[in-house]
Amino acid sequence: MKQNRRDFIVNFSIGATGLVLAPKLAFGQADPWTTEYPKILARIKAPKFPKRDFSILKYGAKAGGTFDCRAAINKAIDAANKAGGGRVVVPAGVWLTGAIKLKSNVNLYVSKGATLKFVTDRNSYLPVVHTRWEGMELMHLSPLIYAYEQTNIAVTGEGTLDGQGKAFFWKWHGNPRYGGNPDAISQRPARAKLYEFMDRNAPVEERIFGGPDDYLRPQFIQPYKCKNVLVEGVRIIDSPMWEVHPVMCENVTVRNIHVETHGPNNDG
Repeated sequence: MKQNRRDFIVNFSIGATGLVLAPKLAFGQADPWTTEYPKILARIKAPKFPKRDFSILKYGAKAGGTFDCRAAINKAIDAANKAGGGRVVVPAGVWLTGAIKLKSNVNLYVSKGATLKFVTDRNSYLPVVHTRWEGMELMHLSPLIYAYEQTNIAVTGEGTLDGQGKAFFWKWHGNPRYGGNPDAISQRPARAKLYEFMDRNAPVEERIFGGPDDYLRPQFIQPYKCKNVLVEGVRIIDSPMWEVHPVMCENVTVRNIHVETHGPNNDG
């Protein structure tokens, strides 16, 4: 069966990402994948966290998929951060939430049988944050799980992260295939505006988006200028756009995640 680049299910383990076009080896020359890859991998250390758990239930979260747990989850993250770190635990069940802001020394642990279901309301991804859209810096809606200049952070577990892209975000692309309308709901005007900002080298602080007509879809997981990052084990479905998008980070480990999403720009 012919596969489409936008239509995939992936299980993968990555320590560092990149594209290497290896030249043809001369006779007797050592293969750099054999000699150098282990050295690179040895330098990448996954973050470690104190053995302290912070259940989102303690901070007011309610299961069932109708109560907005955004405030409770972020309160649990704040508490773990202030305590010196630990694991913020999402128990089994369906938990509705908006943008989640990770902080240093916090592991967001999504338990087996748990689903974090992200709301279909753009206001839940405000205020705007410093982010990137197709490589261009701007102030825009928060990625669904976001961190900026944090150290030792993780998203782990055997649970599911549901971006509800099909129900809400995909139509922003403008393609009728995804429910969009290029004359009404489309990313094109906002993208053209962002290009204009880029052309005149406007300061990032002036490139403000996030309004009701700014149909630029947020990424799912985006650590920005962070150190020691781990994404492991979780299942990601229906992402608005890119799934795991570290920007200018150091020491990133992504392994054993499952990605199942069939929308526009759902290619990484």
